[in-house]
This record gives sequence, C-alpha cells and structure tokens, in this order.
Amino acid sequence: MEKDSRYEELKNNPALKDISEAKLELLISLVTKAETLKQNELMPFFLSITKQASDKGMSFNDAETEIILNVLKKKMSPADIKKIDMIRNLSRMISLKASKK
Repeated sequence: MEKDSRYEELKNNPALKDISEAKLELLISLVTKAETLKQNELMPFFLSITKQASDKGMSFNDAETEIILNVLKKKMSPADIKKIDMIRNLSRMISLKASKK
C-alpha cells in the first residue's frame, strides 16, 4: 500500500483521531516497514521501534500500539503472537496496579 493511502487510512481511524502529525508520520513509516519484513524479523523490529520511540521521548497509547501489533501479527508465528499477547497483558496489569495507587 502506498504512503498516501496508508496516511489516509490511519488518519481516518477513529482510534487515532487525536494523534499528532509527528506520531502519525512515525506510525505510518513503522507500519509500512513492518509490512516488508520477514516473519523472523518482526519481533526484533517491534522491540527496536519501542526503544527508538522511547529514546525520542515518544510513547504509543493502547490504540496506537494495537495498530502496530495488528500489522505485525499478520506475519508473526503463533509463538511470537503468544509472546506479544503475554507482554501486552502484563503491561495492562502493571498499568492497572499503578493507577490504583
């Protein structure tokens, strides 16, 4: 899918209605790149983009992360999908505990 149509698709996604242009551009480039990767490259790619975003002071909310993961999961092995789901569930549990304090 070309960048302009990907941009419009993501820009019109209700879950991303409040996303900044900078984050949208980053999200588009990540999704576009992820679609070209081989199955064994997806997990390291996901971990890498998480670190890169953190280094830039950016973080992704649940909706943004879900979009990235949905693209990546299309090509992931069942074992990698299970790992990602487990990490997401742990993250949610930690967030819930932190918000109750």
